[in-house]
Amino acid sequence: MLFLLDANIPYSAKELFKDPHEVLHVRDLNLQDAQDLDIAAWAKQNKAALITRDFDLANILNFPPKLYFGIIVLKIPYFYTASDIKRVLNNFLQNIDFSSIPQSTIIVEETRFRIKK
Repeated sequence: MLFLLDANIPYSAKELFKDPHEVLHVRDLNLQDAQDLDIAAWAKQNKAALITRDFDLANILNFPPKLYFGIIVLKIPYFYTASDIKRVLNNFLQNIDFSSIPQSTIIVEETRFRIKK
């Protein structure tokens, strides 16, 4: 499965992903300054699950889950450090059934996550 990390996710979070998963950061694609729509479009076109802290992407009216390969939104405090973000993301990755990600919007919090289809 391919994952795309948004600019608001630390680049070092790439280390959390193990085979057979592949992960790219928007910096790898020179999209770090791109608009949400452009990043979501790249993820959609390339069948990548997008991981972000941008809650605008959790709006299922603007970004219908059925049209995307997964939108994962971390709902965490703005002051979280890179290590805090990686801890929350790693906890999610350890507990998610990866087959539930495509065509879903997933809201990830500190100790739980919710899946919207």
